[in-house]
Amino acid sequence: MRATCDGLVIREAAYGENDRLITVLTAEQGKMLFTAKGARSLRSKTMSVCRLFTYANFEYYEKNGRRWLSGGSVNDSFFGLTENMEGFALASYIVQLAAEITGEDVPCPEVMRMTLNTLYAIEKRLKPYGQLKSAYEIFAANISGFSPELCGCSECGCEQSDRGWWLDVMNGHLVCAACFSESGRSASQLPTTDSLMTANIFLPLDGSALAAWRYVSSAPLKRIFAFGVSDGDSMRALERSAETYITNHLERSFDTLDFYHTVKE
Repeated sequence: MRATCDGLVIREAAYGENDRLITVLTAEQGKMLFTAKGARSLRSKTMSVCRLFTYANFEYYEKNGRRWLSGGSVNDSFFGLTENMEGFALASYIVQLAAEITGEDVPCPEVMRMTLNTLYAIEKRLKPYGQLKSAYEIFAANISGFSPELCGCSECGCEQSDRGWWLDVMNGHLVCAACFSESGRSASQLPTTDSLMTANIFLPLDGSALAAWRYVSSAPLKRIFAFGVSDGDSMRALERSAETYITNHLERSFDTLDFYHTVKE
């Protein structure tokens, strides 16, 4: 059976002497794995659609339980991502995160759209990289079903805190600064685990960083990057909290994230 699909290459690897294996993210069927015979040859008609970050229309057929790429045409190569090392590293992390939060043959139109929008924003430098990265991480937490409860303090119920907030990463809620202090907790003296052996990870959030979290958590995809933070400290709090939250809830690290931090300007 021959078919076509539009998708984004989120992983590619050499296979055999001259072939490639590519993982393609699609809106209708989630992740799809293709074998592209001869794709490492300069004469191959599939080589152009087998590169990382390429958004293309893929032509394929199924045989012996596998999908074989037979052709395709490029819609967007995101070529500009290769011109800046930090942007390339961030884009690599974004697609690795997309691969982590999607499944094979499981529709994921929102993840597909958000990933394409983020790659475009990185390529064009529409927003600071840290802002784009945090937005995608918060989106990833939301779409995966473990978004934190951000309405107010989980202990006293207050919705305003002049002294700021603490994000309880592992339990997914907020604690106001007053409750955090009154309970005898100290950021520098927290035990590594609680009574149930759950990691204790509390991160500070000021009002601006929390407002950004709340905005991204509820914004429509077409407006998800349309927020700002008040200063550098707020941006750093947002970046640290979003990254810590998603990596701890996915319970894994990412080599592309390590690479991003290595080359980050």
